[in-house]
Amino acid sequence: MKFFSNPKVSIIIPCYNYGKFLNYTIYSCLSSTFDDIEIIVVNDGSTDSYTLKLLNKLNYKNLMVINQKNKGLPSARNSGIREARGKYILPLDADDLISPILIEKEYKILEERSDVGFVTHWTQAFGTENYIWSVPPFNTKKLLEENIVCVTSLLRKKAWLDAGGYNEQMNEGFEDWDFWISLVESGWTGYTLQEILFYYRRHGKTMFHNAKEKYKYLYNRIKNNHPHIYEKYGL
Repeated sequence: MKFFSNPKVSIIIPCYNYGKFLNYTIYSCLSSTFDDIEIIVVNDGSTDSYTLKLLNKLNYKNLMVINQKNKGLPSARNSGIREARGKYILPLDADDLISPILIEKEYKILEERSDVGFVTHWTQAFGTENYIWSVPPFNTKKLLEENIVCVTSLLRKKAWLDAGGYNEQMNEGFEDWDFWISLVESGWTGYTLQEILFYYRRHGKTMFHNAKEKYKYLYNRIKNNHPHIYEKYGL
């Protein structure tokens, strides 16, 4: 990996006790065909000794570790993005993997389309579950009805600023869905690449499962966070 003093893309990896997966996640970033990147790992108050030792030993060019008290995913992502030097941001959870061509393909679209604030793709789940999440072409009304944007999607830092970042009150799940709606409310649109560019690790019960169990409650919270756009689309 080359050293870039002003990287074009910043990869933000929140980590809470996921040290056993973290190196695999970082290696997937370092294997990217697009190497003008920096990696920011946000230690969100990890307590696991293995994770803490690993975080202290991380030594890659253009990689930094931010330590904070445990505040949850939206706060950890905001902390990393605030420090990011890149024009574009890629949020990535500490147990997942990206395709080597994800950044290259999505960067190209953002460079060519000034109206697009974020680019998403299809997802391959692996581990304890195996399925493909093939989302439709981006559509605002569809996004309001269900999340059709992967949490790991390349976005403009300016779009994050325009939206005021992730809502740190959405710390029980669906914070990414809420965030994509905030970007649309801020005047941005999305774009979907209909190919698998992201690998979603499944391993037991996670925050995602907890959020699904509270789907109606969390969906109503999202609607309450964005009443005007839901009213605009008659939802």
